[in-house]
Amino acid sequence: MRSLLAAFLILAAAGCQPRTPASAAENDPRPFAEILAENGLSATDAALAARPQSPETAFQLGAVRFLRAFEVMLQTRYASYRGDVPFLPGMRTPLPGNPKARFDPAFLETALSGALTHLAAAEAALAPALNGEFAASVPLNVVWLDIDQDGRRSDWESLQALLSEMGAAADWQQFDGTIRFDSADAEWLAAYVHMLAGMSELVLSLDPTPAIQTVYEGRTRLERAGAIGASLLFAEDDWIDQAAAVLLTLEGKPDAARTRKALDHFRKMIAHNQKFWPEMMAETDNDHEWLPNPSQTSPFGVTITPELAASWQAVLAEIDDILTGRKLVPYWRAPDNRQGGETGVGVNIRKLMTDPGDMNVVLLIQGAAVAPYLETGQLATMNAWNRFTAMTQSDGLLIALLLN
Repeated sequence: MRSLLAAFLILAAAGCQPRTPASAAENDPRPFAEILAENGLSATDAALAARPQSPETAFQLGAVRFLRAFEVMLQTRYASYRGDVPFLPGMRTPLPGNPKARFDPAFLETALSGALTHLAAAEAALAPALNGEFAASVPLNVVWLDIDQDGRRSDWESLQALLSEMGAAADWQQFDGTIRFDSADAEWLAAYVHMLAGMSELVLSLDPTPAIQTVYEGRTRLERAGAIGASLLFAEDDWIDQAAAVLLTLEGKPDAARTRKALDHFRKMIAHNQKFWPEMMAETDNDHEWLPNPSQTSPFGVTITPELAASWQAVLAEIDDILTGRKLVPYWRAPDNRQGGETGVGVNIRKLMTDPGDMNVVLLIQGAAVAPYLETGQLATMNAWNRFTAMTQSDGLLIALLLN
């Protein structure tokens, strides 16, 4: 399972190439895989966009644009930051050090804003794929990531090399490198587009750049004074810098327009997932599957049982109940909630994301910041999640990320 997740994260973190001249790219008649192998995702994007949008072509174009969102993230990170950010997808992918990297406190804002542009394009491109039947083969073994933006394919930028770096155990001697996606997978991809767009909107609603700037400038002065040693901001052993940046970022009111967009993306993520699972479970073929149903196999060795599928759908249903306000997140200071009852005092997340207030951490813990959103009603529980993690044991979070 870790191997499949690693494969997904690398695929998700794939980059794109510098844009070729429009006339050449848009009139490129070569097969999809050939353009990917020789010219990368940017040229493939232009070529596919110029073609009639059959469901198969639309899925390929949506997938390419989805990957381009992560290209922005990885290229921004490689150019402006030599570490990783543990709390964002695509920002922990192992990369070689860039000795020319120049730290930019706005790197998160730049990366996520750029990602949102490509995610919106991916959403638009996927429409025909969501409304038709298709089968589209995506050759993972021809994908290469121009992370250093030099326009050339280096060995460390190949998908296979990066999968190996992350510990993926696919037998590339036996596996031809191709995954066959079909109509159900279009719903899965659309769900992931919305999940990542929602996460990006949520982070940007908090305006992280000023906080990162403040922490970075303070750390630089401490280093110059000899009070601390030189290290990367957000390095794993420098949790104080991480905590300071996060706490400063949470100060004040988030941008309500962005939190509302995030809420809408998360709701759409659930809706696409609710379509994906019945379609995937009804499939009868068995051909290079990405996420296999109980009668299928995957080149990466993942197994999804009927019980696991039902358990994850229960988790999604409870998340949807929270996002719609049908269930409340228990408020920790309410006495009745400590008894584990089904009803009590809780936070209405839908109201919080629709009209957010001050996110001051002290006031969040004390309760004043959540008081406007407290209601009495049915409470969300951890029951569905606990059943899911019991089935997946220690890989619960990893499998959840894969299944989205």
